[in-house]
Amino acid sequence: MTDLNAKIVKPVAKKSAAKTAPMAKAPAAKEKLVRNIIAVSETNISTGAKNMTKTAEQTTETVTAKAKDFFADMQVRASEAAEKGKKLAADAVEFQKANFAALVEAGKIAAKGAQDMGKTNVDFAKANFADLQAAVKEIVAVRTPTDFVKVQTELAKKAFDTAVSQGSKNTEATVKLVSDMFQPISNRIAVTTDLFKKAA
Repeated sequence: MTDLNAKIVKPVAKKSAAKTAPMAKAPAAKEKLVRNIIAVSETNISTGAKNMTKTAEQTTETVTAKAKDFFADMQVRASEAAEKGKKLAADAVEFQKANFAALVEAGKIAAKGAQDMGKTNVDFAKANFADLQAAVKEIVAVRTPTDFVKVQTELAKKAFDTAVSQGSKNTEATVKLVSDMFQPISNRIAVTTDLFKKAA
């Protein structure tokens, strides 16, 4: 039996040892595989983390640089806009002062012209009154109806000529006054037109 047992046990032990040997090697291989995976993963994770950190830093630097450029550009533009606004406001004030000065000048011209026309009309009124007194004296001195008609015709003709002459002088004075009065305003209109042409 011993021989028989030895013959049976040896092949079984060999089979058993053959089965257990790979099993015994298996944990070591698994452990090595796991260590390799972990080592690879740690390396990849470390490299990936470094790459991500570097990319994030570069992105942050780029964004920061662009933001600084943007805000610097906005500050420059805001300063330029403020300067333009100040200049426009100053120009607008000067423009309005010039417009007001033109209106004042037109008012002075109108007042002076009205004063001159008033003096002229007073002179006309004095002359007309003197003519009327002379006409009354002539009419009172008339002795016949024929002379009366003759004097009256001459006085009417003279009165008509005087009225036409004075009316013509008043019309010319009025036209000249209006022209002189609107000259400063016309000059400002020309300046305004040029300003709008330049702006367009």
